[in-house]
Amino acid sequence: MNIKEITGRFLSTSNRMLAREAYQRGITFEILPKKRFKMSYGKKSYIIRGGRISSAYNTRLAAKLTKYKNATGNLLRGMGYSAPENAIFSKNQADRAWKWAEDILPVVLKPNDGIMGKLVFVKIDTYNEFKACFEKIAEVRDEILIEKFIEGEEYRFTFVKNEIVAIAKRVPANVIGDGLHNIEELIAAKNEQRAQRKNPLHKKLDTGEESERVLKKQDFSFKDIPKKGEVVYLRNNSNVSTGGDAVDVTDDISPELKETVRKAILAIPGLRVCGVDVLINGDDYHILEINSHAMLTMHHFPWEGEEREVVSKVIDGMFPSTLKKE
Repeated sequence: MNIKEITGRFLSTSNRMLAREAYQRGITFEILPKKRFKMSYGKKSYIIRGGRISSAYNTRLAAKLTKYKNATGNLLRGMGYSAPENAIFSKNQADRAWKWAEDILPVVLKPNDGIMGKLVFVKIDTYNEFKACFEKIAEVRDEILIEKFIEGEEYRFTFVKNEIVAIAKRVPANVIGDGLHNIEELIAAKNEQRAQRKNPLHKKLDTGEESERVLKKQDFSFKDIPKKGEVVYLRNNSNVSTGGDAVDVTDDISPELKETVRKAILAIPGLRVCGVDVLINGDDYHILEINSHAMLTMHHFPWEGEEREVVSKVIDGMFPSTLKKE
């Protein structure tokens, strides 16, 4: 079965898996103009735009609200959930943004409508670095979100039709020292491991400008040799799309926190499938953002831990009258 033939367009890995699952259940596909397609079964049908199948399960209002991170944060804080303090600034307001940020340093800078960890700069605490990062975002985005940096470990909670179905701990791109090899060599070794494992989700680490910046803040260069067991980070953001590791922890998170996050999602009408980035530090949590078009593959292809069946649950929700695959 050729996914491109039945949908009329190229799809991401998550969406190919969703389309394959739907096709195997007898759901029909109709190719429409403007690279759209329609999925139908019985009285249920969805128009798929931008190749994003799971997004069609959400209402347009829910998708629009979660697209803008500041709006999501304001809503959650207003309802009593923990979310970092933030503000948005237009691309020509770098100095005004710095004045706002000075009182809550260090901060995070990112596009207000960004995805996949692109142009996310974490733990910024000097004016020169702040302005350089602000201008990088301003080159391609009109609005920059400035957010208070909060210590903790980041987790992705995936929600489908009223329940948390999987949780992954997202570890920023890193290497672990052995006391013998320099960071550049450790990166090459981990990339070789990536190639051998053939995990379709986890990308090779790079030695580009952002990695160099993050290393410098840790007083490292690519030629330095870290101590045995020392973890050296190449990114401050933990996105798998920028080289991070996804580790399944679905069974390790307390039922109380799962329920808190679940209720926070239910507070957004029409949101039926999403990924929620949650920062956890001891008993404290902060909801960083909600993604209405979430990467599902990190649960199917974790770097460590148990694989979780998420794709079939999304199709269950979209087309409840179809039979699950055996």
